Amino acid sequence: MDTLQSSAKPVPARASKAVISAYAEDIARQLGFQIGNTLEPIVATLGGIIAYRNPIYVNSNASESIVVRGGNDFTIYLGTMTSPERDRFTIAHELGHLFIHYPLTSVDGAPSPMIATTWVDDDDEDQRRAEWEANWFAAAFLMPAEDFASYAKQMDLNELAMTFSVSYAAAEMRKTSLGIT
Repeated sequence: MDTLQSSAKPVPARASKAVISAYAEDIARQLGFQIGNTLEPIVATLGGIIAYRNPIYVNSNASESIVVRGGNDFTIYLGTMTSPERDRFTIAHELGHLFIHYPLTSVDGAPSPMIATTWVDDDDEDQRRAEWEANWFAAAFLMPAEDFASYAKQMDLNELAMTFSVSYAAAEMRKTSLGIT
């Protein structure tokens, strides 16, 4: 079932950006992820599936989301009107929710089902923080700092985006966040 009656929202870890980034890079290494690899096999290995939703016909808040029913049972929803590069970042972002936030949704010692959507109440500091953390995870997972910095010395932003299979905006933001000029 796509919606769960008593599902939790993501619980922020409140770890630093550096800690979350290091965690994401470690997870990527453990999963055997290499720069530019597709993420679909990783999602499948973890027990998840990827489904597509057209935001015109479905609540647009649900078109980019994750529904976690259990540690090895989750669905990542992607919009049908997004680029492959955007989809990669969304998948990595949703994996951030899975790895960082899902374990923190414990009820009586066991994680409870969780739903994370693109819609976040601006007045909900915890949800805003969880989204930042998932974005930090995605950026580090897809564009590991050391590798990204090395490539950035030799490439312009277009080449970086193509090498890491991310959008120009994602590559630009990563370059800025790492302080690379």
